[in-house]
Amino acid sequence: GEKHLPRDHSIPRFFKIKSTAQGEVGSKELQSAYDSVHEYYDEFWITEAGKPVEDIIDELSLTGKESVFEAGCGTGFATVLIANRLNNPAQVTAVDLSGGMLAEARKRALSESLDNIRFIEGDALKMLGAGMPYDIVFTSWVLGYIPLRPFFHAATGALADEGLLAFIVHRENSPREPLQIFGELVADDPSILLKRVDFDFPRDMKHVESEIVSAGLEIEHLREGNIVFRYDTPEKVLEHLLKSGAGTAFYEAVDPARREEQEKQFIKILTERKGHKKDYEVVHDYISCIARKL
Repeated sequence: GEKHLPRDHSIPRFFKIKSTAQGEVGSKELQSAYDSVHEYYDEFWITEAGKPVEDIIDELSLTGKESVFEAGCGTGFATVLIANRLNNPAQVTAVDLSGGMLAEARKRALSESLDNIRFIEGDALKMLGAGMPYDIVFTSWVLGYIPLRPFFHAATGALADEGLLAFIVHRENSPREPLQIFGELVADDPSILLKRVDFDFPRDMKHVESEIVSAGLEIEHLREGNIVFRYDTPEKVLEHLLKSGAGTAFYEAVDPARREEQEKQFIKILTERKGHKKDYEVVHDYISCIARKL
């Protein structure tokens, strides 16, 4: 048989591949992954990923009086954008698993002299169910790591009447080419994975719409788009994946003793696929949505 799957093969659901992996990448691994990249995150992610966040916050047309819950605030990019549009005593409750990311978020808020943000280190899904009714539940680039259906139902329960859920989420199997290469490497040798990787990103807009409606919410805004990072070497592509958080959790699942070998294989395959393209492009497909509690 072929050493790798055909290039036009759909991306393997590598967490379903039979392997020796016993554990599963979960909250602990995600916390470790983001703690390891907090100082690089803005440079390798927000530079392009910030624009869709700005756009959806603009769509919210905040009055300044809203109470806001943010799930997975990261380095506080969206947190500060929202908090700057609120009038005291309106407040943002911003939750993240990663102490490293929260440290960056606190610095960002301090630099803008904002005192209407309450930062909490912890599980956003659990915190969401324990808070007051919120006017807005917001999250960007975090869903998928948080399972969709439980989150949407928790958001419905946490929202005040007529409250809004707003989010940006990666589409399943995005960024496609890097994940395809990773899937091929795992398919070729499943033993490189010490833990299963099983996240819950939406397949498409119909999937999002179905889950939103089942949670008792009515969609007001639903669209898809992409952001593109361009690099001149495959090594920089790998650096982007590891320092933006986009591939960090997958990397955490790989046997540490095998990582260097797999990095070389990844770079080799990516180089072979470049062909005559000028740059290496990393395309992140996403879905953005605003939904109202009925």
